[in-house]
Amino acid sequence: MTGNTLDAARIAIIKAYFAKIDRGDASYLDDVTDDVELFFPKFGTGRGKADLILFGKRLGRDLQSLAHDIDGFSYIVSGNTIVVEGRESGVTAAGIAWPDGEISQGRFCNVFDFQGLKMRRIAIYVDPDFASTHADRIHLLRGKVGPGDTTRAVVERYFELLSTGADARAVAALFSEAVDWVIAGDTARVSWIGRKVGRAGVASFVTQLREAIESVRFERKALLVDGHRAVAIGELVSRVKATGRLIETEFAFDFTVEEGLVTRFRMFEDSVAVAAAA
Repeated sequence: MTGNTLDAARIAIIKAYFAKIDRGDASYLDDVTDDVELFFPKFGTGRGKADLILFGKRLGRDLQSLAHDIDGFSYIVSGNTIVVEGRESGVTAAGIAWPDGEISQGRFCNVFDFQGLKMRRIAIYVDPDFASTHADRIHLLRGKVGPGDTTRAVVERYFELLSTGADARAVAALFSEAVDWVIAGDTARVSWIGRKVGRAGVASFVTQLREAIESVRFERKALLVDGHRAVAIGELVSRVKATGRLIETEFAFDFTVEEGLVTRFRMFEDSVAVAAAA
């Protein structure tokens, strides 16, 4: 096989590799050596097909979908090494689509080393924060270094996602897995309040809230931010779907935001009025 013919065959294998990755086809493993080496940021270095499978499972837990613009790839060939530069897009497990075209660009670069027609090394260079959720790092690089900037941005995003009916998992992605979440009240009568555990608990709150009540009016009057702490105050009127009764109450949402995630959450409202309407 001539040099040009070999290069073309290897590029065809690379294109097929990305197409298989996008559709979740594990037969891409047929095109790698048994001792293949993999590098991916935050995952580190893996060796062998078992590590490729492990990496795929771990990454898959954070992604609903992944797609590569295969036709738009650029290639640099040097001996047994082929460098691929391109763009990718997808949806995270939290329901956040990327890239956003502003901060997240979907750019990546892969380096493939070949042994004959099999890939023996795959190095993937990409920002693993696909949807740009690492707010503190983003604010630092974009010239916003104060913790209050991050706190305000996260809280504003929380209210934005709630008001637009975003997927419950997208809301939950703003919270730490170890979040300390409590809405006090009569949990025997009001299903959506109480203590919630982890992002799954936050997502269940959003889902239960939407199933149980209909928002009539939600007015946030102020957002007070001091470093990692933020308090939003306002008034709301909601209708309980099961009873048709109205909840009318002032409220205060108390957030603590650390490293770009909400680590503590409290909501204060007229819990007697909420229980009576339920």
